[in-house]
Amino acid sequence: MSSDRGLHAAAGQEVSADGYDRYIGRWSRLFVPSLLTAAEIGAGDQVLDMATGTGEAAIAAISLVGDTGVVVGADISAAMLGTARARLPRSYRAIVTDGQALAFQDASFDAVICQLGLMFFPRPDSRAGRISTRPS
Repeated sequence: MSSDRGLHAAAGQEVSADGYDRYIGRWSRLFVPSLLTAAEIGAGDQVLDMATGTGEAAIAAISLVGDTGVVVGADISAAMLGTARARLPRSYRAIVTDGQALAFQDASFDAVICQLGLMFFPRPDSRAGRISTRPS
């Protein structure tokens, strides 16, 4: 399921990933370091970035996981993921999916991050709010 509307754009309007990044990106850059510190991301980790948007948190996470790690960005908007893909190295894996219906098995990732998104999900108690990570 892909939708380029919802919270990214008003009904009947196209998603403006550039506009989103100019408005939201500048604010999220301020707290992404704290988010990644709290997630205890390290070299070699596999990280899921839910509601990745234009990839702001993924950019910082990739620098932490290094060449042996993986960052997967999941977003319902193909337009947002297109912007993220253009900004991130080839090791970044982008998946168009509804964050409330993730197909990943529990313990597929060492860390799951979501900089701005979970609080906007219509059903925050859905799968997205309950995904588990590998034991540390």
